[in-house]
Amino acid sequence: MAKTELLRVQDVRDAFRLIGDCRDVGTDPALWHRRLLEGLCTLIGGPSATGGEGVWLRPQHPVRVLSVHETGFDARAREFYAAFHRELGPSREPIFRAMQRIPGQLVTRSRRQLLSDADWYGSYFFNEFQRPVNIEDRLTSVYQVSEAGAISVLVLHRALGERRFSPREVRLLNFVHEEVGRLIGHALVSVTEPSAEKLSPRLRQTLACLLEGNSEKQVAARLGLSAATTHEYVTALYRHFSVHSRAQLLAHALKRRGRGDWRRPSGS
Repeated sequence: MAKTELLRVQDVRDAFRLIGDCRDVGTDPALWHRRLLEGLCTLIGGPSATGGEGVWLRPQHPVRVLSVHETGFDARAREFYAAFHRELGPSREPIFRAMQRIPGQLVTRSRRQLLSDADWYGSYFFNEFQRPVNIEDRLTSVYQVSEAGAISVLVLHRALGERRFSPREVRLLNFVHEEVGRLIGHALVSVTEPSAEKLSPRLRQTLACLLEGNSEKQVAARLGLSAATTHEYVTALYRHFSVHSRAQLLAHALKRRGRGDWRRPSGS
């Protein structure tokens, strides 16, 4: 391996600084994705980047998109990006089709590692969705977050006429994505995680009481519920958040409190 392909000490320092910035806003998937994409554009170089989460049971099944984020797009580019998801989606895009049968928890490839110039420049995707918004080169990384097929995707772009992504830049994105991937579902909240937003109003009120330190008996009194009903609500919260004790429930909820709208219970 040539020295020019190796990561530099400064690369690693900058990468960990970016990951630390993402952790600071890790309770909001939209915020940490945006910070990550902006940082990657600066760290690796490129006018725009996209990313998000999905489910992809390779190689048998198509990609199911769960969240989409971008940075560096103008209004026209956003229109083309939305049109791409409506008309094709990742599963019919040549880069993802080429990556579908590559094994490994983390796969990071430049466009030239996946497709010949003839296949890329002759593709419907490039000519209809990339060329019109001045995108030519691509660097794509897919990290499998769970055995159930949850994935994290990061894509960097370069404009027509700009230099292509180098082997060192491929290694740098791979390094960052490996570190970030390990944090998804932990320090970085995933959209696949259960949140308070999907709870009924009564369950949100019950959770709010528990977060304020109330016992089940106190929750029942504050909300005007029977002890049996209150216990059913608490049990439902355990199921929703996939926890087995009140301590686990509170630890999970407090860490991710920014995601949900947990109203103070009436009568407080």
